[in-house]
Amino acid sequence: MSKDNIILCFCKHPEKGLVKSRLAKDLGAQRATEVYKVLLDITLQNISNSGSKIILYCSPNTNHPILENYRDKYSLTLKKQCDGDLGIKMHQAIKEYLDNNTNVVLVGSDCLEIDATYIQQAFGKLNLDNEIVLGPTKDGGYALIGVNKLNISIFQDINWSSNQVLQQTKDKASKLNWNISCLPEIRDLDVLDDYEYLKKKKKYSHLF
Repeated sequence: MSKDNIILCFCKHPEKGLVKSRLAKDLGAQRATEVYKVLLDITLQNISNSGSKIILYCSPNTNHPILENYRDKYSLTLKKQCDGDLGIKMHQAIKEYLDNNTNVVLVGSDCLEIDATYIQQAFGKLNLDNEIVLGPTKDGGYALIGVNKLNISIFQDINWSSNQVLQQTKDKASKLNWNISCLPEIRDLDVLDDYEYLKKKKKYSHLF
C-alpha cells in the first residue's frame, strides 16, 4: 500500500555571500547569487509538479521576501533549519515529518536534474521494500535522500562536501540491514565545471 509522500527542500537565503561560495570564486559573488536564485526557483517548480506536500527548510530563517514569495507561488510550508551540521539538520527535518504512513524525500536546491519524474521514481522505490533511496551526484555525494524509516547513524560521521558522502551513507545503511536503492546519477551545480556543463545543455542553457 502506498504511503503519503512528503518532500523537504533545503535552501539558504538567496543573498550575496551566503550561497554558492565555491562557484563565487570563479564567477564572483553577485553572479553566483543570481545563479542560485535560478536554481532555487527551478527546483521548486520541478518538485511542485510532483503533487506532493512540500516543506521548504530555510537557513538562517524563514524571514526573506523571496522565500515568502515562493511560499505563496508554490503553496509551500516554510520552516527554519535547526542548528548544527548538515547531518543534524537533515535528521531533525526528516524526523519531524516521518511516521508509519509517510515516505519522506529530502532534496537540495541546486540540482536542475531533479524533476517531478525523478521524485516519483524515488517514492516508487520507497514503496518497493526499500528503506532508503539515494540520488547520486557525479562528485560522490547525493542530491536526494528518501527514507521510510529513520536512524540517526545515517547522518553521523559523514565527511560532508566530500566525494565520500554517498559511499559512507550506503555503508551506514548496510550496517542497519536496510535495502538501498540508487536512482540514476545526476549533476548538481557547485563549481565552475558544473556551470559550464549545464550551460552547454540545450535543456538548461536558456536559464543562464
